[in-house]
This record gives sequence, C-alpha cells and structure tokens, in this order.
Amino acid sequence: MKAPPFVRSIRFRLSVTYSLVVFGLAFLVIAGVNLAITNTLDDEQLANRTEFQAFIQPDGSLLLIEDRYRTQMANLERLVNLRAQDNLRRFSLWALLGMFPASIGLGWLIADRALRPIGRITDVARDIQASDLSRRIGLAGPEDELRELADTFDEMLDRVEAGVDAQRSFIADTSHELRNPLAVMRTNLDVALADPNADEASLRDAAEVVRRTLDRTSRTVDDLLTFARNEVPTGKHEQLDISRLIADLAEEYTETAADRGLTIDVAARPMSIGGDAAALKQAIANLLRNAVAAAPAGTAVGLYAGANGPWLSIRVVDEGPGIGPEDHRRVFERHWSKTVGGKDGGSGLGLSIARQIAESHGGTVTLTSAPGAGSEFALWLPLEEGADLYLVTEDGLHHTG
Repeated sequence: MKAPPFVRSIRFRLSVTYSLVVFGLAFLVIAGVNLAITNTLDDEQLANRTEFQAFIQPDGSLLLIEDRYRTQMANLERLVNLRAQDNLRRFSLWALLGMFPASIGLGWLIADRALRPIGRITDVARDIQASDLSRRIGLAGPEDELRELADTFDEMLDRVEAGVDAQRSFIADTSHELRNPLAVMRTNLDVALADPNADEASLRDAAEVVRRTLDRTSRTVDDLLTFARNEVPTGKHEQLDISRLIADLAEEYTETAADRGLTIDVAARPMSIGGDAAALKQAIANLLRNAVAAAPAGTAVGLYAGANGPWLSIRVVDEGPGIGPEDHRRVFERHWSKTVGGKDGGSGLGLSIARQIAESHGGTVTLTSAPGAGSEFALWLPLEEGADLYLVTEDGLHHTG
C-alpha cells in the first residue's frame, strides 16, 4: 500500500528526524538525572552521620537514646527517598510522553521554515517558461547554503537567458543576412534576363556577381548550421586585398543602385589587412545597402577606403535625409529602426551586425550625420599594433599619444 503524500515528503521526514533527535536527547538527559539522584539518595544515610546527646537521669545515670532514634530516622529517611524516586520517575515519564508530540510539532514548524526557500525556488522554476526567462528567485536572508543554492540557480538562469537571446539574435541576424544577398542575386538575374540583346560577356558578369553573392550566402547558412550544433561560428583570418574587396562589393550593388537612379563612386588605395573576408564583406555590404536604400535618386553613394595613421577606414557616404544627433548611438542598437522620408527603416539589424563584426576585428563603426546633410558611416580597422595609440569615437579618430 502506497504511503500518503505527506508521509513521503521531505518535510515529514525532517520533522520525524528532528523529533527523534530532540526526544532522544531529552530521554538521555532525564535518565541521567534519575540515575544521578537515585545514586545520591542511596549513599550513606543522614541518620548515620547525626550526633545524639546523652541525657542525665535524676539518679545520676546516663540515658542513651542514640540507637532507638537513629533507627527511626533511618526508616523515615528511606521512606522519603523511595517516595521522591517514585515521584521523579513518574514526572519524568509524563514529561517524555508530553514531549514527544510537542517535538513532532516543533519539528514540523522548523522543517517548514527551513524548507520555505526551497519552496520558493520550486515555484519560480515551475513558473519559468521557455518564452520568458526573466524570472529570478532573488532570495534574501543570511548567506547560508539555501541562499547559495538560490543564487546559483539565478546565475544559471542568467546564462540560459543569455544563450537563448544569443540564439534568437543569431537566427534573426541570419534571416536578415539571407534576404540581403538573395535580393542582390535576384536583381542581377532580372537585369540579365530582361535584356534580350545581352551578350555572353554581360551574362558572364552577372553570373560572376551571383556566384560571389551565393558564396557569401552559403557562408551564412554554414554559420547557422554550426550554431544549430551548439558550436561557435569561427571566421577564417587571412590577408585581404581591401581594394579588391571594395571593387567586388561595388559591382554587386551597381545594378541595385542603378534601379534607384544612383551611381556608386569607388576610391580605394591598394592595401591589405588581416581578417575574415566573408565577415568584413558582410559588414561593408550592410553599410552599402543602407546607403543605397536611403540615398535619393540622381545622387551618388561613395565607397572609399584609405589609411588614417595605423587605422584603415572604409567610408560609405550618401546624400540621404540624414540622422539626428539624438539617434547616432541608437542606430547601432539591435532591432532599432526608424521610418525616414516615408521609407521603412528595415529590421534594424544591419548596423548592429556591422559594428559587431568590426569590434571582433579590434575596430568599430562610427557615424557622422545631420538631418538633411546625408550620412557617413566609417568602418575602422587596425592596421598595426600601434593602433591602440588612437581613440575611435563617434566623431572620428583622435590621437591620444
């Protein structure tokens, strides 16, 4: 037969344990007191240590009453001791009988107080859902083992929430990055197919653009699969020809810009830098795509690369509506977007991805813009170890040496 739930609970077991411990200790104390008192009463009787006086009779003889009175006192003392021992044993038995249920009740209350933090931990763990990991135990009180357990659980929830947020962000970023190259491929294919007089050279150029864009898309998909296997996506660092990288990106977006009545101006000095080619291309493409989307028809989007001291700067300049100073920092926040000039601000991931890639290479992305004056996004990357002598701020590059 299965025991009732309360009997199987740890609270009941702790209560019984506390009760048995308290009852056992009380039994030992009372038994020791009874034994000590009994041994003390059984020692040499007081009557044997009492001195009696002799009385002189009228005829001059001594009247000795010691033997008679000593015997009577010894008998009386024995009766008193027996009565005291009986009363002590009886009172001790009743005390033990009353202590047992009292110890059970006290044990139940003590167990309830001791297990109350565990109950709170259980309630929080039960309320936590995969879609909301913001709940925390926040246990107060002394820094004991239960407080340490609750703090450890909260730290574990912090790590789990950070992991889930990183997973969601990665999936959102990947979706954003997949839409970008797919749009480039579609535009180039539409242009090639729409021209009935397209020759082999133009078709080959379009195919090469699509192939390069497809390679970048494949890399994004590979990163997604790697992340799904709980691995950290790692980039391949190599020496990159910046002028070639800039030229390839400009060629990819030439047709997209032409569809909007834009041109792309390119100026890049021949130089090389160590880094992840696919990631840096992705960061620059995000900046270029935003510039093409924001620039008004009939203007040019500038894509420039050059050295500034120990830093490489890759600047993307447009003549769009510009961004107010109050939003210069917010544009790099994940999922922040703003409708400008009647156009949708997008998903708000491109700039945050660009800055994240730049920071992973030891650099950053800065913005110079004002309403009605266009925008200039600059990707800063260190060219040499001495780059730490320069400070990159929102206003540009400043020497600190």
